[in-house]
Amino acid sequence: MITSHSTYPAFRRGVRLAAGASMLLVATACTGLLDVKNPNNVAESSLANPSAAGPQASGALASTMRMLSSLSLVYAESTDEMDWIGSRDAWNDLDTGAIANYSNEFSDDTFKYVGEARYLVDQTIARLEAFDKEGTLTSRADLMRTYQYAALVYATIADTYDDFVFSNKTVAAAPIGRANMSKLYDTAVSYLDKALAIATSNTDRYNITAYRARVKHAKGVWAKVTPVGASAPGNPLVNDAGAVADANAAIALGSADQKFTLVNNLESTAGTNVWYEVNGRNESAVGVVYKNLKDPISDALDPVVQASLAAFKAFGTQSGTFTITSTRELRLILAEAALAGGNTDGFTSQINTVRALGGKPAFTGQIAKNTMLAYERQAQLWLMGRRLSDMYRFGQKDPRWTANANYASAFNVVGLFFPIAQVERLGNPCVADATKCK
Repeated sequence: MITSHSTYPAFRRGVRLAAGASMLLVATACTGLLDVKNPNNVAESSLANPSAAGPQASGALASTMRMLSSLSLVYAESTDEMDWIGSRDAWNDLDTGAIANYSNEFSDDTFKYVGEARYLVDQTIARLEAFDKEGTLTSRADLMRTYQYAALVYATIADTYDDFVFSNKTVAAAPIGRANMSKLYDTAVSYLDKALAIATSNTDRYNITAYRARVKHAKGVWAKVTPVGASAPGNPLVNDAGAVADANAAIALGSADQKFTLVNNLESTAGTNVWYEVNGRNESAVGVVYKNLKDPISDALDPVVQASLAAFKAFGTQSGTFTITSTRELRLILAEAALAGGNTDGFTSQINTVRALGGKPAFTGQIAKNTMLAYERQAQLWLMGRRLSDMYRFGQKDPRWTANANYASAFNVVGLFFPIAQVERLGNPCVADATKCK
């Protein structure tokens, strides 16, 4: 039977649960108390049936969205996008930038969803590729979309973690190390390449090409803040030829203000739902910085930010939509590349196209170009998992960040991301001593 978290720590939890069930049977002396058949249980061998390809692809999506919903608040709380207003001190650690604490209950809890998603997308791809090779795959669209989910999982891990492990159920793996995290972007690109080769509709081609541009740009951003240091990089700008080519290609495929979005899976529980935590439980709130963010040209509350915050609130407490990337982000990638290459006219053109989509007045040199780029990324990419890296590379700090005596903090460590969490460390001996797994 497939467990909900198919990574190494899940085995340990399973052992504890099994032991607890055995003790219950002995204590009650009731034979057959738990001897029932659950029609919802699916044997893993059943996944080898090609007719299960569609449900497996949908399962990969559900797992990916659980990961995003859980990780989004943990990530946003660590930036100025969200502020802690509740009662749980672990949120305060994140809010003040102490994200190196691997035992933080919220980043620790999130890790299991990340591990589950990574494992599930890889396993689903392996099965669907085998069906495709055998000629038994009913719909190649299932394989195409699973490639997209896998790319999203891998790029998100690279965006948010200092290190990662690729354990296989009860077989523990050693950490790959910070220096190798950029390779996860390469894996994401390779999945997107495969997805594009299958895509048939303009919408799918737009989504894949646009996200590939975003991933290539993200790898450049990662390089700007790696290795970690005490100050922002001297040159924060990214100019990646592949990202530029993909951005232009995607813009040609889509509408003027197109978005690649995914709806959070409806089965998300309150504990993994960013909307519930903010709109319902009120443990966190939209950051004061964002609530009061003023456009530097008009000196009025930024209309794009205000619209994003209103849309988030309107989703209520159950579910919502994640923007994976957009034409606005693509144009910001092009604007940044133009600025890095000394093409100031190109920069201004792209920035003003984006600003016009939000109903904002044109930029004509009122502030420094780097400042304009950093601001527009802040305003346009809220809750898209870009903010922490941008704060690092543009030398910005959350007013709530502080130095921490016990853990490394984003306040004084530029490029700091989340560590391998306690849930993995407890079940994986390779994290403490990688030689045990060589």
